[in-house]
Amino acid sequence: MTSILITGGQGYVGSTLVRQLAARGARVTVVDNGLVPGARICDPLVTHVAGDIREPGEWQAALRGVDAVIHLAAVVGDPACGLDTDLAWQTNYLGTVRVAEACQKAGVTSLVFASTCSNYGATEDDEEVDVWSPLNPQSVYAQSKIMAEHYLLSLGGSALTAHILRFATVHGLSDRMRFDLAVNVMTAHAVTRKEVAVHGGRQWRPFLHVQDAARALQSALGNTSPTLYNCGSGEENYQMAQIGEIIAREVPGTRVVVQEEASDPRNYRVNFERILRARRFQRRLGVIDSVREIRHAMTQGRYLDFADPKYSNYLTAKDKLTTPAATAPTAVARVFSHTTSV
Repeated sequence: MTSILITGGQGYVGSTLVRQLAARGARVTVVDNGLVPGARICDPLVTHVAGDIREPGEWQAALRGVDAVIHLAAVVGDPACGLDTDLAWQTNYLGTVRVAEACQKAGVTSLVFASTCSNYGATEDDEEVDVWSPLNPQSVYAQSKIMAEHYLLSLGGSALTAHILRFATVHGLSDRMRFDLAVNVMTAHAVTRKEVAVHGGRQWRPFLHVQDAARALQSALGNTSPTLYNCGSGEENYQMAQIGEIIAREVPGTRVVVQEEASDPRNYRVNFERILRARRFQRRLGVIDSVREIRHAMTQGRYLDFADPKYSNYLTAKDKLTTPAATAPTAVARVFSHTTSV
């Protein structure tokens, strides 16, 4: 029986992944610190361990007998990282170092890391980017993910093989539902207010259904050499105005309100041919499927409280993070000063 340890396994993608793996008969250990409300999947094959990835002593015993680790735990999203940049750097970068160190000590040879297409940041002339394109992070979230990638790529030649997936913007229903994600919250507004606000509208973003994100993580487990993939589908690259139009078509009576000034500077259209060729990964669901499933769930009376803080990484973490936010350069220096060699 395959044994997988998942950090952050109670989160949006993690809880979906846990369900998929357990359905396949895999033995799953979930490590999660509960910073934001999560979903504990109850299944005889699933074990939950309370632990912070920055403190391996709390959870490293769970690595015994594990075949691979899927590392999802992070402070996720630009707003949440902005609450406490020290915590973001220490979790997203230093935490990744600690997970890799613990894997090496335990003899685990495969580590799958969830990164983000936000690493590409703001591109010019709507150019399509691939894994070799320059990175232009616009936030601490992306900066910390890039540094974590660099560390994992530096492990080449060691017994631990790292597989990195840069995810498109995820959407869709999950046991740990989030309404701080573009497609999800825009659909909720359409259902409840008959209005969708689009800021700017011309900026490009790639999108990926949460079920497909979980499938992609599993596909990476079969790799025997280090890999770096953009994870998504070329046909799911959309300008934000197009997302508004899709939602308006699927939720009759919805008015799209375009606000010319873009509140988010990110703009990137991503090439996903590499993962298609190498892993034969193809998406099964798209933005339209998420709009339909969220619309259906809400018309059945679910998630009518979608504005509740429990559905937002930023709002649920806000009250727990009391340390004054540091500047990014200070946080980077502090992280490196605490990093130990393997």
